[in-house]
Amino acid sequence: MNDPHSAQLSIDLRTGRRTAINADISCAEQRSACIALNRIRTRGILEATQLASSGEPLSLDDRFAAIARLSRDRDVPLIPLDCLGIDHDEDGLRSSTLLTALPSGAEAIPYFDKEWGVVYKLFDLRVDGSLGKRLELVRLSEGEYDLLPRDATLKNTLEKLAVLNEAGAHPTEIVGLSHSGDYLIAKQPWAYPREDFETDRKIAVSEIRGIIPEFTGSGFRHTVVVMWLENRAWLVGDLHERNIMRDPDGTPTIIDALIGPVPPVALKELRWLREAVEDAQALRENRPAQQRPRFEDVDDDSL
Repeated sequence: MNDPHSAQLSIDLRTGRRTAINADISCAEQRSACIALNRIRTRGILEATQLASSGEPLSLDDRFAAIARLSRDRDVPLIPLDCLGIDHDEDGLRSSTLLTALPSGAEAIPYFDKEWGVVYKLFDLRVDGSLGKRLELVRLSEGEYDLLPRDATLKNTLEKLAVLNEAGAHPTEIVGLSHSGDYLIAKQPWAYPREDFETDRKIAVSEIRGIIPEFTGSGFRHTVVVMWLENRAWLVGDLHERNIMRDPDGTPTIIDALIGPVPPVALKELRWLREAVEDAQALRENRPAQQRPRFEDVDDDSL
């Protein structure tokens, strides 16, 4: 492999494929090495799924088989779940003889590999074609906005994993698909318990160059972060206590979140959002934030 990160890659002895998650290098180096792998594997998976959907309608099992076959042609890693010791019993319940099952979230089924200090996450491609969750900023009939969780597609979830990794969250590698084509597999270094939640979350948000708007006027029930990456503005949410931990270097980090792009209409209508996006872009580009007059600084004659 002749890309600039090839020296940072090793072989995952569970899957037999190249990996950027390596306890011998810093999390910043792991994150950097994941970027190239994630782009290559995302492109291959999306090409395979698009081709599998472009012909005659297929049953779910046939579609999975077609995705797996087309992915193999594009050198997307196809991982037999038994290499992770994962099996289904007759009732469809998963277990592993090699890894420790961790509590499942709304999106993924995680397994801890104690021997290598990593976590494998399995995202289940559902019957309706959804895979994971995303955020959507929705304009309500009353004219106000609310931030709602929605079912995500495979493309949405691949994008989320790659964006969070590149932004500066916990290193995350897109490993590939399960051999049967019905799971997306991701991988992260083992993360450690956080300390004070509010303090650690503030640091973890700063690691992704995120901005927490000072005033939203939106009635959002949870903390919302605005960040800028790849010439796009993103909303980041679901930053609850289980999603803030510390990486192996001891830095507070976001191990998972929900994201969604900032809609152009909302950007036009919401001043607080425009200002947060401007500040997030400046932060990402290492520029000083724009100085804006505060209400109390405005001359009475200007009101």
